[in-house]
Amino acid sequence: MIKKLSKWLSANQHAYLLSYFIFYLAAFFMLEHFERPYHLIHFFLDDYIPFSEYFVIPYFLWFPSLAISLIGFMIYDKEAFLNLCLMMFGGMTFCLITYALIPNGLNIREEVEGNNLLCQITRWLYSFDTSTNVCPSIHVASSLSIAFAVWKSQKLKSHLKFRYGTIALMILICISTLFIKQHSVIDVFCAIILSFFLYHVAYYTDWKSVVAKTKLYMLWKQRELKLGDDQEWEN
Repeated sequence: MIKKLSKWLSANQHAYLLSYFIFYLAAFFMLEHFERPYHLIHFFLDDYIPFSEYFVIPYFLWFPSLAISLIGFMIYDKEAFLNLCLMMFGGMTFCLITYALIPNGLNIREEVEGNNLLCQITRWLYSFDTSTNVCPSIHVASSLSIAFAVWKSQKLKSHLKFRYGTIALMILICISTLFIKQHSVIDVFCAIILSFFLYHVAYYTDWKSVVAKTKLYMLWKQRELKLGDDQEWEN
């Protein structure tokens, strides 16, 4: 099993991009637990959006959507996977830098009343996901990245129902952040701007040739060629 996995990774080295989550999770949780003064985010429309515990369902669907989209594209559509990584990881990195340089947070959360399962899940969410580090919204930016990747994927062109269904789900996830008071309208708006910028970079610039000229990429390619020569020598 380990040999098969090692062989597959040698032939599909783009999969190593998923190791980005080690950095992301470490940085995110460090920022979450590092208490400091923050800028309060608020927009007048936030006061008119009612709380609804039902939106916690699409909010949590973000997690499996992230995993399914990344793993699916990694296996079946390398080009879409690379573009998705650029948009998603680029957006996450930008958000983390923003949180570090401009700490921000919300005070729009209300006491969750009711004892139904969804209310309990929302209270549980509030207990570990603080109302800091919110603008731009990572939830929204990464959801839009998935929507863009699905829409632009050549291998999904003939799967219209899947494409429209995925885009509808991603939009619902974005909206859910407002109705469970996890984000302000400003957080969502900033994430949309960030996502469209990264979408333009991913699909309308030759970003891969720029990356290919970086020293880190050249060192990686040299390592890849050396491994290939070693395997040929062994054979």
